[in-house]
Amino acid sequence: MTDEQRGGGADGESPKPPEHPDGAEPRGVSRRTVVAVSVGAGVALLAAGAAVVTPLLTGRGGLLGPAPTPTPTPVPSTTLTVAHRGGSRDWPEMSMLGYANSAKLGAQALEISLARTKDGVWFGLHDPTLDRTSGTTDFVAADHTWQEVSQYRITAAQTTNPAQPAQPYLRFEELVDAFAASRVIYVDPKIVPAQHHPELFAMMARAPAPTRTFVAKGYCTATEWAQEASRRGYPTWGYYYAADLHSDPHLLESTQSRWTTLGLDYTASPAVWKRVKAYGKPVLAHVVPDAAAAQRALQRGAAGIVASGVREVLAEARG
Repeated sequence: MTDEQRGGGADGESPKPPEHPDGAEPRGVSRRTVVAVSVGAGVALLAAGAAVVTPLLTGRGGLLGPAPTPTPTPVPSTTLTVAHRGGSRDWPEMSMLGYANSAKLGAQALEISLARTKDGVWFGLHDPTLDRTSGTTDFVAADHTWQEVSQYRITAAQTTNPAQPAQPYLRFEELVDAFAASRVIYVDPKIVPAQHHPELFAMMARAPAPTRTFVAKGYCTATEWAQEASRRGYPTWGYYYAADLHSDPHLLESTQSRWTTLGLDYTASPAVWKRVKAYGKPVLAHVVPDAAAAQRALQRGAAGIVASGVREVLAEARG
């Protein structure tokens, strides 16, 4: 299965293996805490501090809203938690609202999938089109300008609260400006052709400490992206699905060396978790919808979680 095929569609948050994976560090008493994890001969930065960006939480109608039903087993505050698409189960995906609320709840890292408009604007979008997120028809982002894209809003239809207001699309620069000083950002260019990757690296390089701020993320077969990032000193995260490892017995062995850290769906069996962990690299569980799923992953040896249900996973433990 190709990276594009693995990346498409809505969140997979049912008991079966999630359709789309994506995960950051614990909130401490200080405004900024950096957690580094040794991986082989290198050091992979997995997450950074937990500063709260108050102005962002009050803009665009951006309050957290009512707390969810308390979870029976809170996730420890020391668990690395990455906000998948800014908490795609709770808020319109990859919106400033979602990222700000995830940061407020204590997610140490934020994940974003990126598309590129025809006039060179990189923004948060998981699919080739705006159809799923905005209800358009065959609106291919790469064929339109940012001005055209920005006329649309990200629906809340696939969240736990579909009635909440739709949100504007978010330029990558906006995310970096708001959170690069306090969070690690997992970056996935998805279907953007490799010829445009230098533009993305140039934007990342403008951050004060880019190789300690960004993690290059991708489906396990996106090895060209991983190699590009590694040459520039960035840590990487390549994710897998148990179903794919079963259908292709050589997939893990042939690709894992390209990635600093690995990912596995939280629904994978203990045997598959043992197999992936045998390479001695931190393994993050994806895409985790709630605290029960997070506990399941941690019991199987996950070093951290990539959570779509950020509020469900973190609200009781860190709220």
